[in-house]
Amino acid sequence: MALSNELKALDITMGTPAFKLQHLVGQGRIRLLSSNYELYGDMSQRVQAVLGEFSAGVEPYSIDEMFVRFDGFEPGQLLEHARQLHHKVRQYTGIPVCVGVAPTRTLAKLANRAAKKIPAYDGVCVLRAESVETRALLRRFELGDLWGVGRRLVERLAVLGIRTGWDLAQADPRRIRRQFGVTLERTALELRGTPCIEMNDADEARQRIMTSRSFGKLTDNLGEIREAIRQHGQRGAEKLRSQGSLARAVLVFLKTNPFRNDLPQYSPSLAVELPRPTDDSREILCAAGHALQRIYRKGYRYQKGGVMLLDLIDADRQQLSLLDTPQSAAERQRSQSLMTTMDELNRRMGRGTVKLGTPSPGAAWHLRCASRTNRYSTRWEELPAALAK
Repeated sequence: MALSNELKALDITMGTPAFKLQHLVGQGRIRLLSSNYELYGDMSQRVQAVLGEFSAGVEPYSIDEMFVRFDGFEPGQLLEHARQLHHKVRQYTGIPVCVGVAPTRTLAKLANRAAKKIPAYDGVCVLRAESVETRALLRRFELGDLWGVGRRLVERLAVLGIRTGWDLAQADPRRIRRQFGVTLERTALELRGTPCIEMNDADEARQRIMTSRSFGKLTDNLGEIREAIRQHGQRGAEKLRSQGSLARAVLVFLKTNPFRNDLPQYSPSLAVELPRPTDDSREILCAAGHALQRIYRKGYRYQKGGVMLLDLIDADRQQLSLLDTPQSAAERQRSQSLMTTMDELNRRMGRGTVKLGTPSPGAAWHLRCASRTNRYSTRWEELPAALAK
């Protein structure tokens, strides 16, 4: 999932199955570490808090990448401001980052890549739209290194003689739109310095909510899989309530390990429509349970399972049925009160304090974390002393 420079030097690529690297582990040449999503999320929030001191316009793009608006700064101030940001993040969190500054998001991504790959930048690169420096970088990096340009697009663009970012920036935007669509046209315009891409509002409600995770080991035990689906369903319902939405349908899926050619393969999914739009964990888990019962098949060892909440609507704008009665309205009120109480207790006492069903300790579906380092905690007092200072 993530590679150090030492692993990259061994030509190990992203997504390589761990079992294919065990000979290198045995030789002591590499070390594989377990994921720690709680710590990743906690550190991401800390980085965002530091960025918030430099600008009110912080737009998270992923758990390890954020856009920061520098509106109002004089061009001559940008480099020093970016260097301060670069230093403060490292000082306050211990995380090395790279900072790329440019008039558009696509060029900012290019500047960030240059700051990461070219030592002379020392982690900070500031680009102007039509500078000689920007032109040189667009010619230096491959087309596939640009944000939003995938492998298939690279192949199709090569047929037209477009092989670098500079070639794309100089191409006729109207022709690009006709042949490849508006998304690539915007990329081409952004490479010229024309802002065309806006990020989704961080507060905008998601249109679907997915909760899934690989099991700690392959399992064919229906009871264990049911526990995993129940946990994913509850977490999805919590996210649903936190953004003020209701779900109209629930999708459940299972997957076997595609790399195990010695085992039979089966990757089913099923969507179940809910009787009414809801954010009640009980109703969502009931639907997920019915879906799992219908797609589960004996004889397969499953690697992953998950729950997706679909067809979301705003809880404040739901369409009530003409057949509603005072009893159904009272039931909705009781449901809302119960879910609010559960969420409040979990917020105050810690996630999982109140839940529906008790997961079996050591079950196969629990994520394996046997290879974590000694510094895996999210607790500040357990971080290295150098960071605490």
